[in-house]
Amino acid sequence: MKLKIFKIVLVFSFLLSILWFGRETIAEYVVDDPVLPIEEYFSSGGAYTDCNGKLLRSVANIRGDYLFPVKLKNQSKELIEAVITAEDRNFRTHPGFDLGAIIRAAIQNLKNRRVVSGASTITQQLIRIAVPRERTFAAKIAEFFGSIRIEAAYSKDEILEKYLNSVCLFGNVRGTAMAAQLLFGKDSGMLNLAESAALAAAIQAPGRYNPFTLKGNLALLARRNRILHDMLKLGKCSESEYKNALKEIIPTYKKKRAFNAPHFCDYLEKEQGKPVGTIETTIDLNIQNKLALILKSHMPRLERQGATQAAAIIVDAKTAEVIAMCGSAEYGPISGGFNNGTTSLRSGGSVLKPFLYALAFEKGYFPSYTISDTMQPFKTQRGDYLPENSQQRDYGPVSIRLALGNSLNVSAVKMLNQLGVSDFYNFLVESEILEYKDKGAETLGLGLAIGNPEIKMTNLAQAFGIFGNGGVFKSLKFIKGQKQTVKEIISKESAYMIFDILSDPSARLLTFGNPSFFKTSVPTAIKTGTSTAYRDCWLVAHDQNFIAVVWAGNFNGKPTRGLTGATACGPIFRDIYNIKHEKKTLMGRLNKGLTEKRLVCAVSGLRPSAFCKLKSSDLFVRSEYEKISECHFHTITGTYHTLNPEYATWLEKRKKSIDADPFKLETPAVTDNSGANIKIISPHEGDRFVYSAYHGVPINLRAIPSRALSEIIWFVNGIELERTAPPYETIWFAEKGTHVITAYAEGAVASQITIVVE
Repeated sequence: MKLKIFKIVLVFSFLLSILWFGRETIAEYVVDDPVLPIEEYFSSGGAYTDCNGKLLRSVANIRGDYLFPVKLKNQSKELIEAVITAEDRNFRTHPGFDLGAIIRAAIQNLKNRRVVSGASTITQQLIRIAVPRERTFAAKIAEFFGSIRIEAAYSKDEILEKYLNSVCLFGNVRGTAMAAQLLFGKDSGMLNLAESAALAAAIQAPGRYNPFTLKGNLALLARRNRILHDMLKLGKCSESEYKNALKEIIPTYKKKRAFNAPHFCDYLEKEQGKPVGTIETTIDLNIQNKLALILKSHMPRLERQGATQAAAIIVDAKTAEVIAMCGSAEYGPISGGFNNGTTSLRSGGSVLKPFLYALAFEKGYFPSYTISDTMQPFKTQRGDYLPENSQQRDYGPVSIRLALGNSLNVSAVKMLNQLGVSDFYNFLVESEILEYKDKGAETLGLGLAIGNPEIKMTNLAQAFGIFGNGGVFKSLKFIKGQKQTVKEIISKESAYMIFDILSDPSARLLTFGNPSFFKTSVPTAIKTGTSTAYRDCWLVAHDQNFIAVVWAGNFNGKPTRGLTGATACGPIFRDIYNIKHEKKTLMGRLNKGLTEKRLVCAVSGLRPSAFCKLKSSDLFVRSEYEKISECHFHTITGTYHTLNPEYATWLEKRKKSIDADPFKLETPAVTDNSGANIKIISPHEGDRFVYSAYHGVPINLRAIPSRALSEIIWFVNGIELERTAPPYETIWFAEKGTHVITAYAEGAVASQITIVVE
């Protein structure tokens, strides 16, 4: 009883001493509401994290303090217990002030007739962080009463969370999360017992316990060990854990403050202002770092051909979340590295062609529809416009499938001329590819078909997603929970047909061949683009996992030395593709019975007549096939084709160049492989394959002729599949059944084999 009375007397003595020495300013401090400044402290500045909580960048608040606020649940349990042990052992039970600590402080303060011990709890320290004051009696009484108000406003966990996120450790670096990054190079949630005790030890006097000086490191080590001993006595760690923790050293070198995904963070801060608190972004830091390394690794190759920069973005195909974004190969002033290639306006080249043909499909065209790929001038306000293919030749009657797959300029311009420039311009605006209005349809003209407008990589990425999302547009997401624009742009049928063409290896063989970067384990829609004078090189790709856009060139617009979208960006895409993908099909999910393959004349692309000898198959919207007209290229039995007069000049040039009429075909003379002067070397007679559900069975068709041939025509079960130039190779996705494969060329004896897909 006497002891209790003595304690009460001491408490009252402590309070009286504070009241006496701080009598002149107490009233002013007591009426202050500490909640408001605490909230204000956390209302500016903060940090960006990736989708897994890893720090991307911290941004200073109004005081210049760098914060990385994290949830209490994301702080390690060892750290929480170490801080409570070191700073406020009765934190969980006291009402904001600690009676026992007050008694001890009262004795010391009365002896010294000044404040030498404050008895500050974590709650009171939080007030001092938010409202910095000199260590006076008046300030102490303000903290005393303020702590009661704080305890009423926040839960214990909320107080502890705010304290851990704001406590001073290393200069203007605030909070245990930031300190853990600088001292140990890891998240605070990953700290072990020894590391936790070290951070807790530094809180008392960060200057004295500075681990980056020899004296400070030794002092910190000693205090850490005392805290570890206290934790052992309190039962917060085991004997073995204590002994192992004592063996660990404390680092002496400060780690670099996190500065990840710099272009991405710059973009967010520019668009939305400085982060308030911790902002969880959509970035996956693991993939982000891999992408940065990929771009850097390709720069020596690109620089040899005059390209000093490259940029890339990877987007989740289903959610439209940006998971990686590199605006340049390096971040810095050298070679314009501060520029963000993912958000800069660049000439798009041929990457707009898929949208052109998507509009065509919306207007009733179909993949086998024949376009005239013959050079001719177009009258414009600026004079005659004569589009040319990049191969410096034209191809006569070609299907939309071949025109898009091989990125033919001439046929694209003719298709745009048929559709109307204004309609296509408005379609691009609706797809949010074009975001500026100073250049309208009249200004851009027919050049719109081959990418004369400037576009942003981010806009292209989100718009390209319509082909894998059933025609539905989703705006990019940069922050978790960010609202999106979602709207239907084209029909599911049109979306699927574009995706099918761009993922069809055989559709691009005419001009691209079959380079390694086009070969993917799952159907992947790929489109390349190259602007005038090889200034801008593009590649955009879409599979079931991601959308990737790659650009290479020079930020100052200087031309490269012959780089194209395929040669510059193809190898980069190959490395990106290997980062993350799954062996699943997208094609089946996209189609869902919306379209069907039907027979067409292999030359005209129309419904075959009785006179059509060569047939192929292509996609049609269900119920639309019967509306397609019958082939008019063939009106008599035989191998000759009746072509429109517009092909006359082209055909005459072709006759002179190859000394043969390419539209005069003879019935193949078939023999087995043994006597043929065209030998099928892949697959082999009698080969058996196991059917794969994702997209049939990819079978490499390859033949070797006994002499040089301009092309070999492949037939499967009597229907023309593909025409291949040297090296006479293509990929055929086989379905179940027995298949007869024929390799034929004009003037040569064909060969034939039979295979089985089970």
